[in-house]
Amino acid sequence: MKTSKLILALAGLVAALALTGHAQAPAAPAAPSAPAAAPEPAIISDPGIVRSAIDLVRMDIKTEKAVIIAQNLALTPDESAEFWPVYNEYHEALNQLLDARLVLLKEYVDIHEHMTDAQATDLAAKLFDLETKRVELKRTWFKKFAEVVPAKKAAQFFQIENQVNAALDLLLMDALPLIK
Repeated sequence: MKTSKLILALAGLVAALALTGHAQAPAAPAAPSAPAAAPEPAIISDPGIVRSAIDLVRMDIKTEKAVIIAQNLALTPDESAEFWPVYNEYHEALNQLLDARLVLLKEYVDIHEHMTDAQATDLAAKLFDLETKRVELKRTWFKKFAEVVPAKKAAQFFQIENQVNAALDLLLMDALPLIK
């Protein structure tokens, strides 16, 4: 699969998190032979700018995901005419969960250095709830996709979707600091 633009778009999302002061904390000092760490990004406190950056990154990711899906899901012209409007609706529903995830990520980054057990329990519960909602969303939308394309193609779509999302999740999780 082509993922170069997708990776660049995700890098933009990570940068947007960094610009709001929510990127990974600086690493421990490097060994003398290691290259110097990159400078910390400037912090932008204007939520409108951050929201715009996130929206642009999301649009880029959506576009690149659509290209990857189109390249890997053999749809007939009739199937394509039915599939893409459902995909757009699915993506809007998914964005609601992604917004909740961003809020959770911000909450996590804000407290990760001094997190209490109670906060860890609360965040874990929110994360598990979000994951449950994401699975429910997929289950619901699989049925909708299977109404407009054969179930096998709906399953292929979610296979591709899961692969792309797993790659995005890995990149995002790599940018997040561990609980201290």
